[in-house]
Amino acid sequence: MEKFKNSVGMVFLIILLLTFIVGGYFAMRYFTQHTPEHEKKQDQEKTKIDLRIDKSKDYIYYENEDEILESEEISFLDAVINIKGMEDVNKLLKSEEDALRKTVKYSKDVELPEDVKENEAGIYSLEYRDYKDYAYSKYLSLVAIDYSYSLVNGSIPTHITSYVVDKESGKQIDGDAILQMYNTNMDNVKNKVKQRLEETQTLNSDINITETLNNFSTFGLFIDKVGELEVSFIVKTNETSYNDSVVVSE
Repeated sequence: MEKFKNSVGMVFLIILLLTFIVGGYFAMRYFTQHTPEHEKKQDQEKTKIDLRIDKSKDYIYYENEDEILESEEISFLDAVINIKGMEDVNKLLKSEEDALRKTVKYSKDVELPEDVKENEAGIYSLEYRDYKDYAYSKYLSLVAIDYSYSLVNGSIPTHITSYVVDKESGKQIDGDAILQMYNTNMDNVKNKVKQRLEETQTLNSDINITETLNNFSTFGLFIDKVGELEVSFIVKTNETSYNDSVVVSE
């Protein structure tokens, strides 16, 4: 009888221990999975938006590249903002690039100056576009810089366009809205450009500050990779022009 009582007590003890172990496990699992941090993380994952048109490619990518002049690193290529809502912008970019592809003129079709040598592709002149892209947080920026190239003058920037997109909404952000986001305005942008020109002029005395600021009609605002607001612009010099950029956010 005593042995029986001991056996029964042992069984109850084992059942009690198992109850504590199993109950403790599920209690621990519940509390660790339902902390505010965990629920916040789950909510963030649920609300994470991916508006890419082609999920196998990056938010901004390039295609149909044709290398035209290797010595000058000139190529034709199509830029794609891979976000639903940017279809019309992509069509515009494609049509502009198609137009640039038709601007090639060959040396055989023009009379070259005596001191000018042909390049390896036999190209005399063309118009082309160079792209720069940036990603920060939910913002994507694409800067398109148009150039005019010729055997006589080399590559000269002629026009700048920028596209800033909220990748979570698929909306393009215009210049005024970008300036408001950074609590600044165009007067401040021009002052920052002027400061940049004055600093650079100490190294390059050919920079024409007055002409650059008087012709400040083509530029591109963009959000760089660390979240700063920058402006890309064309610098006029006494001989030619070149592209530069400067941070304008405070």
